Formats: sequence, C-alpha cells, structure tokens
Amino acid sequence: MSVKSKAWYESVPLLFPGICIAGGIVMGYYLSVPVRYVFVATLIFLAASVLTCRFNRLQSVFVALSCILTGWLLWEIQHNSELSTLSGKRVTMDVVIVSEPSEREKTIVMDVLTAKSGEKLRLTLLKDDRSRTLLLGDGLQINGDIDSMPSTSNYSGKIFAGSRYWSRKTVPLDGLHRTDRVRLYFLQLRHKVLARLRSTIIDDDEYAILAALTLGDKSTISKAQRERYSIAGMSHLLALSGLHLGIIYMFLSLLFHNRRYQVLNELLIVCSIWVFVLMVGMTSSVLRAAIMITIYSFVTLLNRSKSPLNTLLLTALIIIIASPSALFDIGFQLSFTAVLSILLFVPLWSPKGKIWRIIWSPTIVSIAAQAGTAPLVAYYFGRFSVWFLLANYVAIPLTTILLYSMLCMLLFSWWPMVQSLVAFIPSTLASWLNSWTSWIAGLPLSSIDQLHPSKLQVALIYVILGCIYYLLSYFKKHHYTRTAYA
Repeated sequence: MSVKSKAWYESVPLLFPGICIAGGIVMGYYLSVPVRYVFVATLIFLAASVLTCRFNRLQSVFVALSCILTGWLLWEIQHNSELSTLSGKRVTMDVVIVSEPSEREKTIVMDVLTAKSGEKLRLTLLKDDRSRTLLLGDGLQINGDIDSMPSTSNYSGKIFAGSRYWSRKTVPLDGLHRTDRVRLYFLQLRHKVLARLRSTIIDDDEYAILAALTLGDKSTISKAQRERYSIAGMSHLLALSGLHLGIIYMFLSLLFHNRRYQVLNELLIVCSIWVFVLMVGMTSSVLRAAIMITIYSFVTLLNRSKSPLNTLLLTALIIIIASPSALFDIGFQLSFTAVLSILLFVPLWSPKGKIWRIIWSPTIVSIAAQAGTAPLVAYYFGRFSVWFLLANYVAIPLTTILLYSMLCMLLFSWWPMVQSLVAFIPSTLASWLNSWTSWIAGLPLSSIDQLHPSKLQVALIYVILGCIYYLLSYFKKHHYTRTAYA
C-alpha cells in the first residue's frame, strides 16, 4: 500500500496564516475602521474558531478570518497615534536626533524622536553653518508645522524648521522608551567608529562605500555615486542585508569554533549579531537576516531539522506583527522577495561536480534574486539593470573580502601602527569596487529606464514566476522519478 505524499503547502504551515495576516494589514491600509470594532470582530471569530473544533472545514474558515482580522487590528493599533491630531498645527517641542544628518543641496535632513512621547519625525532644516555642526544624539527645540506622512512610513509626521525656529537644547531622555535609549546609545557608538574610520580613510568615495557596506551609514554617498551603483544593478550592496550579516556570522563562527562550548559560542555569536543590528539602525533587511540567524542558531542547538522557507516566513511574520507598516516598506519587500526567490529556485538546479557547483552557484543565486526583485525595482524605480550578472560576479567576492578586511581592521583598532597597515586593504578594495561599478555603468545598454508597470502588471509578473517555478519543480520531480525507476 503506497503512502500518500504530503502536498507542498503542508510542509510550510506558516504560509496561509502569514498570507491572511498580511491580507488583513492591506485591508486596514485601504479601509479605516475604529479599533474597537475590529477588536470585537476578532474576538468573535476567535471564539467561533474554538467552538467549531469538530468541523474542520468550517473551523479553517473561521481561523482564516481571525488571522485576517488580527492583521487588520495590528494595523489600526499602530496607526492610532495621538500625534496625528497635531497634523497641520504649529507646535514647539523638544527632540533628539537619532540618525546621521544627511546633507542635501539646500537642506539637512535627519530623524528625530520627540522627548515626551518618543514619536519619530522627519526633520528638515535649512543648511547653514549651525545646522552643519549637528550630530547624532544632539537635543533640539524646534518650532514648526507638523505635516502628515504616508501611513505606510514609520514616521508619525514631518516638520520643517527655518534657521530662526530651532535651537540647541539639553534634552532629558527620561521620556523615551528604554528600547529607544538603547538604540540611541549604540547609534552614538557607531558614530564614534565612523569618526575613527573617517580619520583613517582619506578619499571621500572610498569612505562612503566602506561606511555603507560595514556600518550602514549612507549619508555620505553622493548622488552620482548612488546612481552608478543603481545603473550597474549593485544597489543591494549599499544596503546592509543577509549577504553582509551572513559574512559576519561566518567570521564569528570561525572565532568561536570550539565544539565543547557550542551553546556558549552560539549565544556569543547571536548577541554579537544583535549588537551590530542595533549599531546599524535596525533596518528591515538587517532585522530580517538577524532574526533568521537567531532562529537558525536556536534550531541548531535543539538538533531539529532546518527549513529555510519556514524560517523566512516566521521571520516575516515576526517583523510585520511587530510593525505592520513594514509590509509596505520597499526594503522589506525587496529583501523578502530576493531571499524567497533564492530559496525556491536555487534548489531546482544542482549540477554535478564540485567545479561546476562553484561556477554555477553564484550565477543561479544572482539570477534568482534578480528575478524576484526585478518587478518591484521596475515599479518603484523604473529601471532594469542589464549587466547585473557580470557586475555581481566581481562585486560579491570583492565585497566579501572587503568585509573580512574591515572586521580585521576594527579588531586591531586599538593598535595604531597595525591599523594604518590593515586600513590600506579595505581602502584599496573599495577603490576597486568603485572602479568596477563605474565601468559596468558605462557599458552600452547598461540599464533600461522609464519602466513603470502598474500594480496589476507587477502582480501578473509574479503569477508568471510562480507558474515557472511550478513547472520547473514538476519536471524535476518527474525526472528524478524516471531516473529512480530506470
């Protein structure tokens, strides 16, 4: 008697709850309903899910509706901010700078937290001699009009203050949440490391790349430099992601490799990873990678089977439950689709022979990641990079070596003589990376611009990609079946 094989979705139990919760967040975005109504409806359907436990199909319907309403409720709770009542009003408030001030043509832009409520605002100041001296962690008193921002952003509003409407002020941090105070401490620590790096690296373009690749500070990257990386299809290198965190994880694993203290080693590695995440500002791509590494380490210690797809879905659920607006964040969408595409498509190609695997693996990973993110990149940025595969063949190995050299440089930061010698390596590698990017961006037909697909067209492209994946997995499965019986 043959054993019936499980359907593919049964091996991914978090898929349908995740889709339902994400669907509820989308419904909350388009349909604004008072929180109390959504809360009552959620309780009713949760109770119905329990009472219908003997009727599997009916219970499944109620569970799905409960997950949808849960996502809707999370969205309404997050965006029921008291600060929104101040929109359009002129206010005077004390704030703390929590990001590196970024210079624009005529203004300086930064993120601030209100000292009393801890709300996050986008602050814009006119560029002058005073505003150029502002640093992360400085306190300000500002007077201006608070304007609303899209509900999908992580900001409660934005405010512009002219030169006469702001002043420095010592702001007590007691009103901030403890989490915000911890994040501010690590961001100030990053600022000190960046200052030391700036004193070592002289060239502006080299420093900008090293600061972005290692500590996530993109405030010094020029517009022209950012454009070159975008045309070459290498913008993902400027945003810290799973690639960077994976390299750091491997580096730490080499340092803590004693099997006798496996639990302690994994704990030290995970704690180090999260310290790094706090230092780089807890961006969505880094958060996703850090949570996946944490889950991976936990499962490793329990000697349980590891399912990368389940780990990715659990990570996405944790992020959107903690912050529903992350679902609409461009970084989260690009990061999630890139990893999902790699996890789905890469296992479909497994060439025989070690040499072929070394050659083929980076190729298929780059193609899979590009296929997963290309529709979103075209929708948001209107661009498709033609030479992305050629660019990544050199850029990814170069970035890996660069990150290892930067970690060594930071380890020897206490020894000035050695630091100057070690700093030469990442500086040279950053120069090579910039030169390679400029060469790729200058090739004929380096990018196709003015692509603006609609949301429906993007959805249809992903449906086509899903069909391609189904066909490829179907042919692979039947090919192996025929081979086994041959």
